[in-house]
Amino acid sequence: MTKIAVTGFRGVPATWGGIEHHCENLYSRLAERGYDITLYVRSYYTPAEITFYKGMKIKRLPTLNFKYTDALLHTLISVIHILFTNPDIIHIHGIGPCFFSWIPRLFRPNMKVFFTCHGLDWQRKKWPWWASRLIYLGELSAIRFAQHRIVVSRELQTYFDTTYGIKTSYIPNGIKPLASRSPDLIKKWGLSEKSYFLCVGRMVPEKRLEDVIRAYLMKPRESSLVIVGDNAASGDYMDELIQLSENQSSIFFTGYQYGSVLEELFSNTRAFVTASELEGMPITLLEALSYGVMCITSDIGPHQELIQTLPGLTFPVWNTEALSACMDRAESLTDYQLNAFHEKAVAMISEQFSWNAACDAHDRLYQESLSGKLYTQ
Repeated sequence: MTKIAVTGFRGVPATWGGIEHHCENLYSRLAERGYDITLYVRSYYTPAEITFYKGMKIKRLPTLNFKYTDALLHTLISVIHILFTNPDIIHIHGIGPCFFSWIPRLFRPNMKVFFTCHGLDWQRKKWPWWASRLIYLGELSAIRFAQHRIVVSRELQTYFDTTYGIKTSYIPNGIKPLASRSPDLIKKWGLSEKSYFLCVGRMVPEKRLEDVIRAYLMKPRESSLVIVGDNAASGDYMDELIQLSENQSSIFFTGYQYGSVLEELFSNTRAFVTASELEGMPITLLEALSYGVMCITSDIGPHQELIQTLPGLTFPVWNTEALSACMDRAESLTDYQLNAFHEKAVAMISEQFSWNAACDAHDRLYQESLSGKLYTQ
């Protein structure tokens, strides 16, 4: 039985965080195939009573839950623990945590080191220059010490190829299709079918939610604006967004939502909106497309990868006037046009973004690495 230790992410059950959803969906499927999976999770994220979850062993370890210490400290403690358990493979998720990829290479040379890049985290605006440089060192460490590198978007694959001249394996995120829900629980916000725009995700500056709010407020709207999520960095950004919304009764900040409520929000929105300037492979956009809802997206590479074959609405990143025009267009779309987009989006997601396909690809890479057949640089 192949033993895999996984670190670099917060934990399970996945609530907020794209990497957390990625790891839960991927490794639970690998566990079903007979892999011995141990997830190294952070003590503040995963409840203490969970020691086994969906066929996976759970190892809770402490960390300092502060912006600059959380991921790196937990990964360091995890990697040290992993040295003693000596699995066949250690898989590190995220650029910053891969700073410690040299440790297993030095002390456990037979252990295979995998790295998955979910985004160029050192570019995120929430980091001061010194923290950004430290995370960037994690990228350099991944290049030097990780033996097998995976990326979740073609844009990331191009980046590693052109910047470092190295080979990576492209394995996109999957998405689990869910049935649409009629509006019920969301009526507490006065929401009904196709009556609102929807934004979902962590509230960090690179999501550019301020652009969405400014674009929405440029003219009177028939639709409300619903923003789902909460602070993922500091309270300042959230405070700025609330102030920018001018206490408009048609703008709702719901906080994090999960399960049936989030499913209802995705199912009944007129259009999903994302103005992000930086993404890896956005799971929230994948979720929106899996429900077949119209999407308004900034023109960054990862968004274009997802919607290039669909008749969605796209605007230049940072351009609030163009975003406002897309909102105008979304409000004018007929049911026939929305249904046509729905059919194409659902078909595309089911064909191209399957967790089972992602599991197949990881299974193949893991076995090739252990057999010595997988090419490394």
